[in-house]
Amino acid sequence: MELLPVRKKRVYQDIVEQIKQAIERGEISQGEKLPSERTLAETFSVSRTSIKEAFSVLESAGIVEIKQGSGVFLLKNNTADIIARITSVIRGTAVDIVELMELRQSIEGDAAYYAALRGDKKDVEVIYKAFCDLENAVLNKKIAAEEDLAFHMSIASAAKNSIVKKVMYMISDQVLEGLKESRTNTLKVPNNSKIILGEHRVIYEAIQEENPGKAKEAMCNHLQKVKHRYL
Repeated sequence: MELLPVRKKRVYQDIVEQIKQAIERGEISQGEKLPSERTLAETFSVSRTSIKEAFSVLESAGIVEIKQGSGVFLLKNNTADIIARITSVIRGTAVDIVELMELRQSIEGDAAYYAALRGDKKDVEVIYKAFCDLENAVLNKKIAAEEDLAFHMSIASAAKNSIVKKVMYMISDQVLEGLKESRTNTLKVPNNSKIILGEHRVIYEAIQEENPGKAKEAMCNHLQKVKHRYL
């Protein structure tokens, strides 16, 4: 049994959850105006302060636009993106997966390059073990977010660049949340998990072959495909 940390849910998170469900039911469409603060406060039996907090969080996460004197409007984004962002807000970790992937591309492409250039035998063994753990998790139909993160962190470590390693550790929580979201969606599409596993294998093999250019290309291609699959 997998146990997760228990978090105390705040009132605004309950309100955001209700708004998410309304979007999923098609009751609120892209670009549409949300009910007023007063209406929502009466509907949910909460204070208008709690509604304001929910709106503020949704605006910060790029989900709604607050127009003074006009109201609050759901942005005209991809519906799947909106749901993913709201889910992150409810979890208390508002992660923009697309922006995160773009950052990872710029960092991890070079990390793979230098891992192939500087990584020693022990580094390659650690990367291979991380790949095997990921492969086992995928074959057992697990989300495998932790294993995926461990694979990428092992490459960052093998790059022998302390700044790259520190940056990866700094964003590791956001990366893990993004992986949980993207890999959960991956499980819904037959064979996608094995395709993604194959992309990881190509990265590992390029590093094992000590081919920096191929390693960087493989990493960038993988992250680009992850972004496209998410969108």
